[in-house]
Amino acid sequence: MTHPLTTSRRVQTRAFTLIEVMVATFVFAIVLASLFGTWRIIARSTERALELTSEAQRTRVALQSLESGLGAAQLFQANAPLYAFVADTSGGFAALSFVATVPDSFPGSGFFEGQRLRRLTIQVEASPDGGNDLVLRQNPVLAPPEVDMDTHPLVLAREVSQFQLEFWDRQANEFVTEWLRTNQLPQAVRLTMGLGRSGRFSSQPATLVTRTIRLPDNVVGADLQGGTAPPPGANVR
Repeated sequence: MTHPLTTSRRVQTRAFTLIEVMVATFVFAIVLASLFGTWRIIARSTERALELTSEAQRTRVALQSLESGLGAAQLFQANAPLYAFVADTSGGFAALSFVATVPDSFPGSGFFEGQRLRRLTIQVEASPDGGNDLVLRQNPVLAPPEVDMDTHPLVLAREVSQFQLEFWDRQANEFVTEWLRTNQLPQAVRLTMGLGRSGRFSSQPATLVTRTIRLPDNVVGADLQGGTAPPPGANVR
């Protein structure tokens, strides 16, 4: 004979129904999805912050390199083909090539073993990963022609959407968009660089920076380079 208390206890003790288990599972899934979504937002925000920091740092390095190079530009008029200041602003992106005596801290100096007088070529090139990169190529001015020094290009900036150059013309007393006097240095160069896109289908850069860089007034004229012969009968000491 079954005791009445045992029967009552059996009635009160029951398992969860299938519906209750499904509801609990559904609620747990919602909570888990919410937590995952929050974590994903935090991860994306952190990744984007790191990308922005990296881009800002690279932009600073690019501008410092351009300012350092242009601020140390050299030109000897007697060797115009060797020291020519060449600017090309005819395409979608500007390009620049000039000779400078750069410091030892200049990017890539470790490849040139103290050869500080180098030709710097700055241009925008297609990136293997897509987009466009601002690339610095350099080689010693006095390097033998057969020596290939184009093995260490440096990417100064990535995702370049705009790169323009303007040159201060002393005669016109204003900035001009074209520089044809390769045997002269402009007094200043104004560069405009755009990075990224403000929107997926936008042509406007996400970041736009402009710098005006003063060039040195140390062009060595042809009459001074290497000295000149004294006139007949001159008293040479």
